[in-house]
Amino acid sequence: MFRRLLLACAAATLMAQAPVISFDRTHHDFGRITPDKKVAAKYKVTNTGNAYLSITQVRPSCGCTYTMLGKWSIAPGESTEIEAMFDPKGLKGGVRKSIEVVCNDPKTPTLSLTLEAEVVQEIMPSVESVYFHQAPKSTTSRSQVRYASGNGEPVQIVEVKAPGAPFLTFAFRPEGKDILLEVAFDGRKVPAGHYRGVEQATVRFTNPRMNQLPLNIQWDLKPSIQASPVELVFQDAAGKELRQKLTLKQADGRPFRVTGTRPSFQGMRVEGLDQKGASQDLTVVFPATAKAGRYSEVLALTTDDPDQPELTIRVVALLK
Repeated sequence: MFRRLLLACAAATLMAQAPVISFDRTHHDFGRITPDKKVAAKYKVTNTGNAYLSITQVRPSCGCTYTMLGKWSIAPGESTEIEAMFDPKGLKGGVRKSIEVVCNDPKTPTLSLTLEAEVVQEIMPSVESVYFHQAPKSTTSRSQVRYASGNGEPVQIVEVKAPGAPFLTFAFRPEGKDILLEVAFDGRKVPAGHYRGVEQATVRFTNPRMNQLPLNIQWDLKPSIQASPVELVFQDAAGKELRQKLTLKQADGRPFRVTGTRPSFQGMRVEGLDQKGASQDLTVVFPATAKAGRYSEVLALTTDDPDQPELTIRVVALLK
């Protein structure tokens, strides 16, 4: 009986001897930082148990590294430090990272240290691309981009250039520590025969560490001649001619003439081409020679309208 009691006491004593991992903190907030600034945070780890604490692994998540500033094996009552380094290069906005610590604490074998930061550019554009969709040919369209200060210093633009795009002009004005850039697109200066494009402007600043940023500008012109419907669909049995009405209208009411057609499918033709007017009703004919199947074709029309020398109509045929 006495021997059993002695063994039980010894077992209880062994069970009571265990390491306990404790940190002064498990989270650190760096606040606002710029992408070129590497930062570090120290986490103090203490063994508050009554046996040696062994840290076996430290596993950082992507984007941060660590350094063990003291011993990997810590006696009861002793402390050491883990330093986490974070490189925000290439990041922006709110970022959260973690480091997993693995040890021999029986109750807490793994524990996560976390850090967070708001990565701000010294100059922060509201958008990186500007879109002029269905821009009128006869007027000027405008759009704005705000370049906000991320470091508390006023943003100043030196110049904005968009080589090879005479239809784009730029104006800017300060608004507090930010600056507003106005992009103007003049459809009247777009070269004939051009209906869409992608330009790249370069915005140069006085900031020595961030002295220029690209600005992508995408555009397409509103058609001068509008087709209705925009897509022709033929659906019937094969072996007979199929007809669909196509109406063309000049947006400004100017008379025009269709001067030619280029169908992608042999035998497809257009009737009613001998017209001149601001609105024209044509007939598109899909030939009887087409066999059963599904067809996806294009009908190109040329005109004498200087703003719309060509337009294309999509043609779909589902023949049984």
